Amino acid sequence: MSVNYYLIRTEELDAGLIAAWRSIQEREPRFESPYFCPEFTRAVGAVRGDVRVVVIENDGRPAGFFPHQRAVWGHGSPVGGPLSDYHGVIVAPQAEWSVVELMRAARLSVWSFDHLVDSSGRFAPYVTASAAASPQIDLASFQPPPDFARKARKLAREVGELSFSLHAPGSAALARLFAWKSEQYRASGLTDAFGVPWTGELLRRLMGIETPGFAGACSVLRAGDEIVAVHAGMRSRSVLHWWFPAYSAVHAAYSPGILLLLHVAAAALALGIQRIDLGKGDAHYKRSLMTGAAPLREGCVELPSLAATARHLRRLAEARAAWQLPLKALRRLERARRFN
Repeated sequence: MSVNYYLIRTEELDAGLIAAWRSIQEREPRFESPYFCPEFTRAVGAVRGDVRVVVIENDGRPAGFFPHQRAVWGHGSPVGGPLSDYHGVIVAPQAEWSVVELMRAARLSVWSFDHLVDSSGRFAPYVTASAAASPQIDLASFQPPPDFARKARKLAREVGELSFSLHAPGSAALARLFAWKSEQYRASGLTDAFGVPWTGELLRRLMGIETPGFAGACSVLRAGDEIVAVHAGMRSRSVLHWWFPAYSAVHAAYSPGILLLLHVAAAALALGIQRIDLGKGDAHYKRSLMTGAAPLREGCVELPSLAATARHLRRLAEARAAWQLPLKALRRLERARRFN
């Protein structure tokens, strides 16, 4: 079998390549997440100039796709950087390919990952740790906790009748989400994800996509005329990814964020969606609502090169300098750098 690799920009993903990409997704259940859909890669490529895709060919036919971001010194990262909750090589189960040749085709000397799905096992030598699994809700077996029905009735009685939209395409709800999340990040001492221009533009683009295989979802819960919770996520044919939820702090006692999630779950099930992926993390609400979890891996592929040596020396210098920084400042610096 002949194996070939070639590197393209996201705008070069034509109808034939996208059809081949979707066919792989349909045959390999591990790639059902909307993060693995070509629409997500193309949307990130539209707001960033550093997104590339390596196409893997077997006997002249597309057999796999490796979307990634490129930085200086041949450093690669997943598409979406710190916003990526799933990444890997979207590849047919029986395809022939190698990680080293893939890296060379991408012109990368290093590729770091922290939410890797590896259906082939080829990345096993590069895995340094098992990342915390991503909690999921199997909608067919999910039973909402009964105490939240009481909270919903109380919210409706004390604030206003509840209304829900699975997708509100207007800008008002999304603007409210950005404001709430930015306030939350600042209060927690975290890097404001929406203070970086490309992240907000990415969500706006995603919320405008609606196809059978991929769509953005800006879900809104109102009590009377007041927006009490908003969520911006995305879905594939079978999985809805719970991504950016936010709620009114004034109404926190009613648990509006979880009430919104329960409404989203019911609406998603009616659309034929099988699972809601809550994203990696140990938040209490995730532990209490999850019915299962997807394993993820973290690590780094690094090929020998002058650039790799330079990076090693730079890391040593940064490690020495880190001893001079307070821990909180060091963490803030690292989070900010990941959004570049």
